[in-house]
Amino acid sequence: MKKNLKVSLIALICVLFFNQFTFGQQAKQEETQALTQVLSKLSAQFKVNFLYEESQLKQKQVIYQANNYAGKPLKQILDALILPINLSWYKVDDKNYSIFPTVSKTAAPVKQNINPSVVDSVAKDQVSGRLFDEHAKPLEYTTVTLLVATDSSFVINSLTDLDGKFTFPSVKPGTYKIRVSPIGYSPYTTKPFTVGGNTPVNIAPIAMQSSGENLKEVKITASRPLVEAKSDRLVFNVDNSAMAVGNSLQVLKSAPFVRISADNTVSLQGKRTMILIDGKPVPDAALENILQTMPAENILKIELITQPSAKYDAAFGAVINIITKKSQIEGFTGDVRADGSTGKYATGNLNTSATYKRKNLTFYASGGINKGTNIFSINSERFQDPSDPLYYLTNNWSRLSHNNLYNFQASAELQLDKNQSIGLFANGGIFYFKGPWATTNEFGRKNIRTDSVSYTDATFNQRASSYTYNFNYHLLADSGKNDLVVLATFTPWKRNLFQDFPSVLYDGSGNIISIPTHYQNRNKAAIDVYIGQADYTHEFKKQWKLETGAKFQYTNSNTSVNYQDNRNGAFLSNPIFSNESNLKESIASVYGILGKNWKKDKVQLGLRVENTKANFVGNFKQNYSNFFPTFLYQHNFNQDNNISISYKPTINRAPYYELVPYTVLINQYTIEQGNPSLTPQFDYTYTLSTNIHKLNLSLSYTHTKGTIGLFSYKQDLATKITYFTRQNLDRASDVSLYLFYPIKINDWWETLNSGTPIGYNMAKGPVLGTHYKLAAFHSDFKSSQVFKISKNLKLQIDAYYWTNYVQDLSKNSGYKNIDASFLLNLWEGKGQLRLGGNELIFKRNDYLIERNYGTFNSTERVSNDSKRVFMGFTYKFGKSKIQKSDTKLGNEDALKRL
Repeated sequence: MKKNLKVSLIALICVLFFNQFTFGQQAKQEETQALTQVLSKLSAQFKVNFLYEESQLKQKQVIYQANNYAGKPLKQILDALILPINLSWYKVDDKNYSIFPTVSKTAAPVKQNINPSVVDSVAKDQVSGRLFDEHAKPLEYTTVTLLVATDSSFVINSLTDLDGKFTFPSVKPGTYKIRVSPIGYSPYTTKPFTVGGNTPVNIAPIAMQSSGENLKEVKITASRPLVEAKSDRLVFNVDNSAMAVGNSLQVLKSAPFVRISADNTVSLQGKRTMILIDGKPVPDAALENILQTMPAENILKIELITQPSAKYDAAFGAVINIITKKSQIEGFTGDVRADGSTGKYATGNLNTSATYKRKNLTFYASGGINKGTNIFSINSERFQDPSDPLYYLTNNWSRLSHNNLYNFQASAELQLDKNQSIGLFANGGIFYFKGPWATTNEFGRKNIRTDSVSYTDATFNQRASSYTYNFNYHLLADSGKNDLVVLATFTPWKRNLFQDFPSVLYDGSGNIISIPTHYQNRNKAAIDVYIGQADYTHEFKKQWKLETGAKFQYTNSNTSVNYQDNRNGAFLSNPIFSNESNLKESIASVYGILGKNWKKDKVQLGLRVENTKANFVGNFKQNYSNFFPTFLYQHNFNQDNNISISYKPTINRAPYYELVPYTVLINQYTIEQGNPSLTPQFDYTYTLSTNIHKLNLSLSYTHTKGTIGLFSYKQDLATKITYFTRQNLDRASDVSLYLFYPIKINDWWETLNSGTPIGYNMAKGPVLGTHYKLAAFHSDFKSSQVFKISKNLKLQIDAYYWTNYVQDLSKNSGYKNIDASFLLNLWEGKGQLRLGGNELIFKRNDYLIERNYGTFNSTERVSNDSKRVFMGFTYKFGKSKIQKSDTKLGNEDALKRL
């Protein structure tokens, strides 16, 4: 059946490519073509993007034969094609061209519309600014016009980017004004300003107001890439990805430099990573459950911040900000989504979301259910008897979890006036997990005989809940020169886990030797996290900017472990393995960042100060402060080429539970204990980055003091028990070269390439009384091939490869495979169908970990149900019009006269 499925997929791809090829051949025979179609061909030929409002070009037809323009420059082709049909063009930069209706009465090339007194100057300055809507959100791909102040004569147009930024790169000294009149907004003209003195001019941010017209939804057509590279981050536009199916962990796997471990830990460029949702922090305790239940289709884009400033907590070396979809269209809109996947076991999701917007009030709600089964297993063997090196112990266990997950999210935002807004946000989930958790421990000599086998038919039943409640306030005053954001967040998290461990010990022939003590374990946890945060930004004159803020986080954690064993015919609590604990922790921090942008240079100096207080009742108290200075310098050679250097230290605080001398029985032969002597881990990261057109290279060196890891520290050869604890290594380091390079091959094929061409890491420290050092080179690579087969059908293929690597004095295996997915748009974008699979070519990816510490040697293989096929469907419903806003600002008459 698998063979038939592969044959069917190949046949489907061939048919779709043949249809695309046939369509192209027919188009060549036609002389009169749609302008949008011709622009698409020119985009592929010259490797550029054309940005325009679709409604302005939709009906435009041109006469075009490629042979007639062979060898001619793009400028000449554009002049010949679009000027006769009352359109103009403007070169935004080397890769982007704006198409718009001709401003002057006589159609002419853009350069002929430019005022000669402006163009002919030798000394030229840059004029830049930002454009926002009435809710202080960036206006993307909007035309901004530069005019001569005295007679309002046209000079040049610019187009805003994804952040609402616009730039006029070369303007002669003089007096000018800027006019903006996007569809759906009242036109606006700035006051006159002066250009001169060889100093860049930064226009105060412009906040547009909705017009009183009832307009159809305006579609902005642009070749927005799947991933955009910026100076300190990458922006992954999830809505464009065929892989956006399942939960958020699935779509994060497809993002550049992101790695998802076997236990669902997310890291960016191998650094400890902070996860934000819509800019709001998510406590670690609730993170995994939220990521497992947040549908990929709820995500608009993901910001991968590889060089975070002092604004972010010092415990993290990288930041991932997940930005969810919220409609800005007046009225009621929403969608319903269903998806499922299957490997050895199947899972299914049903989710819906809706937005209601009227005037200055916006409501958003979503909810869903996830049902399914997954498997997670570890197979390991250890050798620990130096007098008999072939004698081994296996620890093989498999957890089959039947899951029922329920999630919701709701928010309300009120625009108080043109400068202020307040919002309420809540999300949560209830999670049920249960199933068998069987363990097999085998004793004997490798490849010779088995002495005995212990079977433990364990079961588990867990109920957990996680909620987040957030209040936020935003003030954008003085035309954007002052920006204040205040957040207050409360997250209660609970878990109740019950485990039952009946076991039997057999000899090598399968005869029962004994019935070990039957034991049970109930683990309860209740953690409340309170966060208060304020961030303030002030823009001074001459491009200086100050960012400052404060954050207070308080955690109250109550946990209990009740270990019971049946030694005398009844289950009684065993105090050796039972404990109760209460941790109260507060982290107070303040930061300041001073930065300045010159014409070609950018400097950013930051300092973050954190004070940590912890009271582990009955165990210890802590009170200490740390200082974390940060630095960033960037030089821009031109718009496409720059180089930067940065420095950031981080702290990884020892888990407080690990500082208590607890004892936990993992199984009869594996015991973990706390370590009161643990100290924090410090990482010092230096980064040198450069952008060369679309190529992004980053060389990073990280020096680590006190790496925290789980290691064996004591062995009992008589009982075969090994004791493990977390301890600090002496030092570790990593140097890696990161690469990101997107290539648009033509109008139907683009590729995104990222990875570590070469890296080297090292760890050094004591284990079982002996010092060890482990070092190795490593590399990894991920390539996404995106094929636009037709207007509505897209194919994405992700290939990835990791070499073997070392970490924390252990050797880890690499992996390789290919994921693929189709994205089909239906009913003019109202419906989306995704069909694909993970790990389609090679065998299932397992994670192999080897440790060799003299008298202790172990091999551990971690695996889960990762080889899967999936399908997802989304349907969007609701209004698609921008309604009239009744908000009166008192300046309507004045705006009409500008």
